[in-house]
Amino acid sequence: MAQLFENTRIKEMELKNRLVRSATHEAMSDKNGFPEKALFKLYERLAKGGVGLIITGFAFVARDEICHYKGTQGIDSEEHIPTYRELVKHVHENGAKIAMQIAHCGRQTTSEIIGTEEPIAPSPVKEKTLFVMPREMTEEDIERIIEAFAQASRRVKEGGFDAVQIHGAHGYLINQFLCPHTNRRKDRWGGSIDNRIRIVFEIYNRCRKQVGDEFPILIKINGYDTMKRGLRLEESTVMAQLMCEMGFDGIEVSCGIKEDNFSTLRGDVPVEAILDDWDIYKRKNPIYRSFMRHFGRRIVNPPPFSEAYNLESVKAIKANVDIPVFLVGGLINPRTMEEIIENGDADYISLSRALIADQDFPEKIRSGSREPSRCIHCNLCLGYLTKRSLHCYHGKRINKKER
Repeated sequence: MAQLFENTRIKEMELKNRLVRSATHEAMSDKNGFPEKALFKLYERLAKGGVGLIITGFAFVARDEICHYKGTQGIDSEEHIPTYRELVKHVHENGAKIAMQIAHCGRQTTSEIIGTEEPIAPSPVKEKTLFVMPREMTEEDIERIIEAFAQASRRVKEGGFDAVQIHGAHGYLINQFLCPHTNRRKDRWGGSIDNRIRIVFEIYNRCRKQVGDEFPILIKINGYDTMKRGLRLEESTVMAQLMCEMGFDGIEVSCGIKEDNFSTLRGDVPVEAILDDWDIYKRKNPIYRSFMRHFGRRIVNPPPFSEAYNLESVKAIKANVDIPVFLVGGLINPRTMEEIIENGDADYISLSRALIADQDFPEKIRSGSREPSRCIHCNLCLGYLTKRSLHCYHGKRINKKER
């Protein structure tokens, strides 16, 4: 376990081990994106539990992209900075470093949530899980969002965070530009890999000017998704090379979007919980509810669970970049984590559901435990997230009133 718990450094950020809490939506912020006391307590438990780096649940960079999940963090105004300074100080005092993930939802939200006529996206491609038809972004839209990311990165640094992570995965706006299924543009922002990745180049350069050379800028990407016209590993490997050349300081590799049968998830699928959550946004539309009840299981049908299910994507990407690569997805066994690090297959192990089930998991590993995570991949934690705060619900009965 020596390599798993050795000290490392990413630019000016020193980490006590190679275990990372991957960005996980917590639903513990108010309607304006300010973190609540529950988030302070959660990060305290994670820090005391031994994780080296906490990456926050994504924070919105602009008001027109607030997620349909409840309680999303925000970083779109100067008013957020003092509260985040307190949060960061709290994490540091409890022994961990912290990065903020920043994002724009693009088409993965609803007009009811963002308060405009329609969400924006690279191309007007319907989002089939939320039944949203977005408006194609104009040049002015693209410029506005690039600048929103840049100003958000500045606020992240001023808030005392140790790094910023740009969310380019899981079907959110940047991933929508990278993926040919959602980017069907014929201009300089679409078509070739160079064109589809152009927005990442512009965002990175603008962010770098705001935070300086020594502040770590990370990015999270998909290795692939399973859409018919989706992103393939061959493309994402080339994109990762280009991101490395841009100057990114680390790449976290995940997979999937909602629309590809939720391939981000693995294991049991709490369809009733997920559909019940979706219904809250369509209660005035009985046709929608009836459709989802009858066909929801065809939409929410991810692949079965397998340990370290993004490992092959990480190996392919790591072989072509010379910056740290983070592996996330199905990591539950300490011996597997140790082997991955010792073999040089990844530089950091990112954990999500394992830490939802047990925030002390890293400390248990450091103390010599080889027991796997107690997470059973029931995914109830994710099924209830649109209306409830992040929690491990295994073994708990949730009645309809509580939902």
